[in-house]
Amino acid sequence: MCIESIAQSIKDYSTIIIHRHVRPDPDAYGSQAGLAEMIKGSFPDKQVYITGEGEPSLDFLSTMNRIPDEAYKGALVIVCDTANQARIDDQRYEKGDKLIKIDHHPEVDCYGDIQWVDTTSSSTCEMIYQLYLQNRNEGFSMNKKAARLIYAGIVGDTGRFLFPSTTEKTLSYAAELVNFSFDRRELYNEMYKTPLHVAKLKGYILQNFTVN
Repeated sequence: MCIESIAQSIKDYSTIIIHRHVRPDPDAYGSQAGLAEMIKGSFPDKQVYITGEGEPSLDFLSTMNRIPDEAYKGALVIVCDTANQARIDDQRYEKGDKLIKIDHHPEVDCYGDIQWVDTTSSSTCEMIYQLYLQNRNEGFSMNKKAARLIYAGIVGDTGRFLFPSTTEKTLSYAAELVNFSFDRRELYNEMYKTPLHVAKLKGYILQNFTVN
């Protein structure tokens, strides 16, 4: 099964570089950085990096690493939440030794040595948590940092659990994740706060709106 192959690949490689799509959303950041934090916590001796163009509005979740080309030599590369190759942020993803695709979108490009595509999942973050659950007896562990990131991605891609993609499994995973006691209020405030320029624009529209 591809999940077992992914877990084994993670255990086999000492350097792991994780990519996601351009113009990222919380699920892209959450699956990328959440997977990285899970691997770091589970296997402290591994070198784990996340790469791509930073998105200032998502800096509260994580920030990207600067990685030299040499880091890809002999590395495992994992691409999260990206259906087609043209949208992969940082096109060095093919420079590694082995490539894995993890995504919940319908298949567009068939790429990678291992592909795990599950369109029944609400988000790629949901899949990352499933990867942990199915391998927690094989050395994989969850921690507060990873749980916060994965939860954020699930919340983002389900529209706060309002979208039809939300399933019993989604809610079950979310319930388990909140047990890691990260600050959900702070997380929601950061995810859904209105930027100052947008607030000013709304204020201007309301002040100048007229009805004929």
